[in-house]
This record gives sequence, structure tokens and C-alpha cells, in this order.
Amino acid sequence: MNAGTGNFDIQTPSGWQRIDTTINGIKATLLMAPLVAGSSVQTNINVVSESMNDASLDSYFDLNISNMSKFMQNFSAAGKGEKDVNGTRSKWIQYSQSPNGLNLDAICYIIPSNGIAYVITCTTAKGRLDQYRSRIDEVLGSFRVHQ
Repeated sequence: MNAGTGNFDIQTPSGWQRIDTTINGIKATLLMAPLVAGSSVQTNINVVSESMNDASLDSYFDLNISNMSKFMQNFSAAGKGEKDVNGTRSKWIQYSQSPNGLNLDAICYIIPSNGIAYVITCTTAKGRLDQYRSRIDEVLGSFRVHQ
């Protein structure tokens, strides 16, 4: 983990808060949306990075989905596909999970660059992911890896 830490730029949406932190040894950039009244879930977009250990994008993606299905509570894939992120072939998966009884929806993008996977995930309360599509696209459009 942490292979690409500090090696990328990403824009924080207007009104959101950026937090660069370490959680259980994993360095992450968190972009936090304003908390919605009455919700116990704060929508966020997070970025972590990891060496792909010479794996192709397809095999790295498949391994991650396999791990998600094993370790996430009530993991359920809702769709997956490919997306060009600033000229880079990337893959995404949309899914739901229920950690500690919280019903969440998420979409995760894996963007490869020089053997490093940049994993960008947006997590929302169940049923709210579509409300954040424009913010997700804005963040993905701003993502740049330093050369």
C-alpha cells in the first residue's frame, strides 16, 4: 500500500473538506461532503494507492473484487465497466455493503499509472450515489498523476 502517496493531484469540490490522513497504516486522501441533516453517513471520496506488483489492470481489478466480496459485509456488485480517466484506461465497480449495520452504496475506480493503482472510491448512504455523480465526475476529471 501507499505506493503512489503524494504523487497525484486531485481537486476538492467546492464546499467539501480535504483531509490527508493515515488509517491503519494506509495513507489516504479524503474528500468529505457536507453532512446531510438526518443522515448518519457523510458522503466522501477517498484516494489510496497500491503497487500492482506487475499485474495487469484486469487481473488487479478482478483480485480486488474478489477481496471485496470476501471482506465487506453484505457486499453486492451493482455494475462494473471501463472509463477513460484523463487518457488512462480505468475500471470501475458500483456496489453496496453494510458495515456495522450502515447501508452504503459506493463506486470505486481503479486508475493504473506506472505500476501503481490509484483507487478512488465514493461512498454514500444507500440510495444517494446518483446525487453525487457530478461531483464524482468533477473529482475524476481533476485527477492527475505526477510524471
